[in-house]
Amino acid sequence: MSDMLVVKAKLKDVCKGFNVAGDLAEALSAKVGAAVEDAVKRADSNGRKTVMGKDVPFCFACSAKHEESLIVKAKLKEAAKGANVAGDLAENLNCYAHGLLKGACERAESNQRKTVMAKDL
Repeated sequence: MSDMLVVKAKLKDVCKGFNVAGDLAEALSAKVGAAVEDAVKRADSNGRKTVMGKDVPFCFACSAKHEESLIVKAKLKEAAKGANVAGDLAENLNCYAHGLLKGACERAESNQRKTVMAKDL
């Protein structure tokens, strides 16, 4: 998947207090892309052609409404490989991406670094 599924410019806003390495956006986009692929498989196994927010892995672990939207909604349909895309998919993927970044920032901090890198995901 060559298209970026995350808004690269928003990463610094989400990772407040940290520098953001150049490889972070691509790595996060790859993780979000994998989550979309998993969601498509789950929808398909449930007999649905529409991928919903509830199909995103770990979607129920986050109930927060995040100020920063990290997901490029226009790219989701293509990433879902022709499946229909429900309106809540981007919101749940956004929660998933925020969770990944939170964990990455915590790992960088525990390693006494001020730069969040792809390896922290």
